[in-house]
Amino acid sequence: MQNSSSTLSRALTALTVAWGIMFTVPAGAQQKSSAPVVQDEINKQLLNRIQELEKQIQQLKPQPPTAPPVPESMPEIPAVHEVAPRLQLDVFGDVGFEATDKKKTTSNTFEIGSMDLFMRARLSNKVSLLGEVLFISASDNTISPDIERLLLQYKQNDYFGVGIGRYHTSIGYYNTTFHHGAWFETAIGRPLMYAFDDKGGFLPLQEVGVTAYGKIPSGRLGLNYVVEVGNGRNHLLHGEPAQNSQDSNNGKSVNVVVFSRPTSIPDLQIGFSLYHDHLTFSDNINHSELITTAYVVYINSTYEFLNEAMLVRHEGSSTGAPGAFHTPAFYSQFSRAFAKYRPYFRYQYINAGIGEPIYSDPADGPVVGRRQGASAGLRYDFNQHAAFKLQYDRVTIRGEGSNNKLDSQFAFTF
Repeated sequence: MQNSSSTLSRALTALTVAWGIMFTVPAGAQQKSSAPVVQDEINKQLLNRIQELEKQIQQLKPQPPTAPPVPESMPEIPAVHEVAPRLQLDVFGDVGFEATDKKKTTSNTFEIGSMDLFMRARLSNKVSLLGEVLFISASDNTISPDIERLLLQYKQNDYFGVGIGRYHTSIGYYNTTFHHGAWFETAIGRPLMYAFDDKGGFLPLQEVGVTAYGKIPSGRLGLNYVVEVGNGRNHLLHGEPAQNSQDSNNGKSVNVVVFSRPTSIPDLQIGFSLYHDHLTFSDNINHSELITTAYVVYINSTYEFLNEAMLVRHEGSSTGAPGAFHTPAFYSQFSRAFAKYRPYFRYQYINAGIGEPIYSDPADGPVVGRRQGASAGLRYDFNQHAAFKLQYDRVTIRGEGSNNKLDSQFAFTF
């Protein structure tokens, strides 16, 4: 700025001198009429110099700042869903239509999936509260509210956090990552092995108890842990699976989880979980239940590759005879994004034996049996708030044969 000011000052001084010369020199020239041609030439040179100086002065003047160009479409800034100074609220929902050739038990129908209210509140720097209220449409066309999750959490640091209340059990990967917001899931519906109880599920996916979690100092391995102690699941027919206020026995379920997110492959996650509980039925026999899961998943903005395997072990039988029964299950799901389109494919398998003491007695709960099948579909994202899915399913059930279903879903969040 100092160099520009001095240059401007010198230019103005030169301009003043030039104008003075221009008007004083002609007066003297009238007295010396012997050189009119020379004076005219001098005047022309002075005028040319003055014009050059004026151009320099205009260039040295500060120019007003120009506004940056406005893009044709401004990106949408995500809004914080804050309904109170400490409370954030997100809403998820889905609606759709399904058609099936299983006419004896299912009709072609429009349907409301669910309305999910997900709330988070920070009570202090280390204490927070997570709440989730779900409105579910049942097969009898009623819609009833359900407190899906209610968890008071304390986080000391990255290596230790603890919560108490009702939560989704950290069995495997899918149940830990995907909850009730259908908008988060690529496909329509969960894998069969992770179906919720109102959809015929058989795993203890919801617990009331205490959960602890955090990182394990492990360098590039990126190890994490979860330890849960809860009431366990009620397997009795027509009973509420999640034991919200009263456990059916004094034993408590225990779930231990370890998983790795290696820094060298940030999109990869490998883990396993080990869950144990005792189940009490009307025969007053405590059946030991051991659920082991292992998974390998690879997810980024383009690819999704989910692979999980499970083995459920039950001891004892309804007659009191000793024995152990094993139920294997697995699924594999792959998808790839092409701009807003994401085609996907899933294959899944479950096989509970006919003599299985927990999964084969209709007097105690839903019969699991053997189920296997494939699903293929396409997801289209309108924007970051809404998506449409179209899916074809073919499932084979032991004793029922095969059935086909075409399902559609609009999933949204706001």
